[in-house]
Amino acid sequence: MIKNVVFDIGNVLVDFRWRVLMEELQIAKDTQAVFEKSVFGSRWWGELDHGIYEEAEILGHFRAENNAYLDEFNLVWDNRDKLVEPYGYAVEWIEQLKASGIKVYLLSNYPKDVFTLHTKCGHFPFLDKVDGKVVSGFVKMVKPDADIYEYLMAQYGLNASECAFIDDREDNVETARRLGMKGIVFEDYAQARDELDQLLI
Repeated sequence: MIKNVVFDIGNVLVDFRWRVLMEELQIAKDTQAVFEKSVFGSRWWGELDHGIYEEAEILGHFRAENNAYLDEFNLVWDNRDKLVEPYGYAVEWIEQLKASGIKVYLLSNYPKDVFTLHTKCGHFPFLDKVDGKVVSGFVKMVKPDADIYEYLMAQYGLNASECAFIDDREDNVETARRLGMKGIVFEDYAQARDELDQLLI
């Protein structure tokens, strides 16, 4: 019986809109293509999530590797407060689950300082509605490694067999399933909601 729903945040509850942001900032298309790999798809973004290195050190690597596009990178970074936007369904979905007696938790790969900034900006209107959260940058563990899932379960006394986990990445969902959770790969709200409703019957 499912008693707990565990949500990823990025691309599940909020839109990680880095492509849109670069368009809004009028970054040239060829530079956008560079940043797709050298910033948002780079190992250094993963290290930001991991939280082992200080943000300033990782920014040094970003700037060194994007030296030819330094002004553009700095423009994007100076507007990182606009990197995400909450989906319209997020609060209501969580409220509906809570009203039915389900507990809701968050398990997200997210840089510590960026998460703090986005919280202050009001991009996570659901934070005060959940029963707990584990954010990678604060605990220095990342999905899909099993330790961060185990940390969540230990922190809140959860049984894996009573948890449904929703994430937009297949590898993250596979780890959850391997640990005994039910897993849903998020494609869109309607699809994920329907799959979750089937689990909760």
